[in-house]
Amino acid sequence: MLRLTRRSTLAALVALGTAAAAMPGTVRAADPVKLEIGYIPILAASPLFIVDGQGWAKDAGITLKLTRFESGPHAIQAMAAGQIDLLYAGVAPVLVARTKGADISVIANSAVEEMVVAARGPFAKSIGATPTAESFKKFTADTGRKPKIGTQPPGSVPDTVLKHWLFKVVKVDPADVELVPMGIEKTQQALLAGALDAATIREPTVTVTQQMDPNVVLVATGAQMFPDQPGTVVSARAEVLKKNPDAIKALVKAHIRAVELIAKDPAGSAKIVNNYLGKGLMEPATLEAAFKGPGSKFVADPHSVVPAVEKMMAFTKEIGSAGETIPVAEAFDFSFYDAVAK
Repeated sequence: MLRLTRRSTLAALVALGTAAAAMPGTVRAADPVKLEIGYIPILAASPLFIVDGQGWAKDAGITLKLTRFESGPHAIQAMAAGQIDLLYAGVAPVLVARTKGADISVIANSAVEEMVVAARGPFAKSIGATPTAESFKKFTADTGRKPKIGTQPPGSVPDTVLKHWLFKVVKVDPADVELVPMGIEKTQQALLAGALDAATIREPTVTVTQQMDPNVVLVATGAQMFPDQPGTVVSARAEVLKKNPDAIKALVKAHIRAVELIAKDPAGSAKIVNNYLGKGLMEPATLEAAFKGPGSKFVADPHSVVPAVEKMMAFTKEIGSAGETIPVAEAFDFSFYDAVAK
């Protein structure tokens, strides 16, 4: 009979552990899954901040690293290069990236109808509550220059929905307006400084800007710019989805939970999000007001946005942001949401 001493038993266990650690692809159950998630500093990224701030990802065995970007197109470039794993940003850059061969999929939605058009100064007075193509021409005739409207880079959701509002809804001649692409923070600063006549902005910038300058007025809501306007989604690289399916399901489940918390407790959510967006410089009450504003509409279900995304995709091709279109459903992987939404 083989008899094991205490010393030989310990030696065998150590050897077994060493061999297991050396085996390719072997991961101990205690090892956390590390995911780097990019985000745009807007209110629609709040579910991510809540998931991280509440420790829900950590509870699920996931270690998050959050990386900030100033625009969706820049963030998508980083994702396509493998620099980040997931991203909270506009859906338009994801679609454009897929037409160029990037294997990136939308796995959940975050918000819709985020963008609004805010104006100030003479331009706000000139176009009034119901902007028309003639009001744009009148501003140019009165001032001797075209109105300057700030937005994010071409291919981004802000740029896309602004052009839809200008050229499809208001029917402005492209020759009668100057679009100025810039980062989110610079857009807010330029609008308040008077360097812009108007801008496409999202919460919490809408609330912050109006608090700083009561003369800033909203001239178009998200629904007016693009009905059911697709906005921020959660996307991921195919490689990450394949490698960490259980972690991704847990993350999507936590995302849904965060969206529900925002609806139930905007004040509590604002306190959590303030640590990420406010950086201690913004009062939680400001964020709470932003959660209740016209540009705040959180929806986690990715199925619900597909029809509007199809319309946006067609429009991006029309304006030249995308060289070709793809079946929108191919850009969505509903399996992770469907697995946990029940």
